[in-house]
Amino acid sequence: MSGSQSRNLREKLHSALRRERLAEALRQYQALQEVEPEEARWPHRKGDLLKRLGRPNEAVEAYERAIDLYARQGFVARAAAMAKVVMGIAPDRVDVLARVKPDAARKLHRSTRSAIVTADLEPEPEDHEITQTKKKRISTDALPLIANPLAVDDALRFSRPPGARRPTLDLDISDFELRDRPPLDNDGLDQRPTPEHLAQLPSVPLFAEIPQAMLARIVQESRLVALEPGESLIERGTTADALYVLVEGSVQLFRTIDGDALVLSEGDVVGISCLLERVCYEGDVTARTEVSALRISKLLLDRLVAEHPPLGDVLLEMLGRRLVSTLVRTAPMFAAFDNGTRAEVASMFEVRRADRGTKLLEAGKRTDGLYIPMIGELSAICADGEELGRLKLGRALGQHSILTRTPSPVTVMTDSDVLVLRMSARRFHEVASAHPAMVAHLDELALRPDTPTFSLVPAAQRKRRA
Repeated sequence: MSGSQSRNLREKLHSALRRERLAEALRQYQALQEVEPEEARWPHRKGDLLKRLGRPNEAVEAYERAIDLYARQGFVARAAAMAKVVMGIAPDRVDVLARVKPDAARKLHRSTRSAIVTADLEPEPEDHEITQTKKKRISTDALPLIANPLAVDDALRFSRPPGARRPTLDLDISDFELRDRPPLDNDGLDQRPTPEHLAQLPSVPLFAEIPQAMLARIVQESRLVALEPGESLIERGTTADALYVLVEGSVQLFRTIDGDALVLSEGDVVGISCLLERVCYEGDVTARTEVSALRISKLLLDRLVAEHPPLGDVLLEMLGRRLVSTLVRTAPMFAAFDNGTRAEVASMFEVRRADRGTKLLEAGKRTDGLYIPMIGELSAICADGEELGRLKLGRALGQHSILTRTPSPVTVMTDSDVLVLRMSARRFHEVASAHPAMVAHLDELALRPDTPTFSLVPAAQRKRRA
């Protein structure tokens, strides 16, 4: 059937839905399903309508077809959401979880990366395509920060460990995740992200790079959240106790430190700060369109990591990629950078390990980089030795010293082993110096009195940790 005939069926469908002629709409869904048998939205929407009409058995049958199509095309989060809908209708249908197969999403994800972080089982030897992608472990492959004894007196410098044979560990952040995804319209068939785009987002490994039995548990024990436009998904200041994978629709995230709201849509993760320890959400997340999201609790993730530690590496990579992409998109020091240069800057971040007692910043010395701590405990100490308090995880350190090229006013000491994201100050200035407009912007920013230095954990939280 030609494209014009297909459009004609869609117009008839929309007309029937507007007029609440549900029986006619059901016929149009069936006709579209026959015309476009690979379009998963038709059995999906048909199932929604059958459920509304009080025909649960037929709805489940339609949803099962949608699950198979979504999974086969790489939309594994959508397949997971459909499985939750089926189990909401028929709680005993746990067998439907076996249909949420991540194979296509895994293949697409690995095709976009030269190295992957995975918690999945070892690939079969004959699986040539998968074995071409190298594996990496965040927790074990991150090189330690070693103080450089050759650094000048007024600078703190780190180098690679002597004799280190492996390269530093980068996050392979894609251009796609550095851009906002636009909100979708009510249909969204033409605007929704492609599987190839979704494969580049940090949420995909959570579904594609874990054993299928663990994926089934995540789906079974998560909750499907549905929101209307304007409804709140996350409220600022509440305990960060879950992350949300957006399955359909778009939301806006607004934080006081950002100038504008961020638009996030299908495939994005919100609430990822729950992967940090003892934090509250720092932004409000509100639905812009009708939204469907999977709510995955921190308690569930912690329990699964305890049972299967490699999942922790997948979550760490997801966290690191989100922290870097958000910083590069929103921090004032990157505001003058175009998208291509922001991608170049994002690629400079590496994952490094700081042993307990390491000074990431030292009072009176220039910093050698920008740091974002992900795991561990750190303290801020004045030049006179007075401890200011614990530092928040997930916040950038060292940007003031980088911008002003002046010594740090505080010492930041690691109180435990810490995993950090690090960007070399030298490499940052090399990129910036190639763009005069950026140099002028950075010089202006350095003169502002509100240039950020660091963020402390509130006193009440520090007391609970004592």
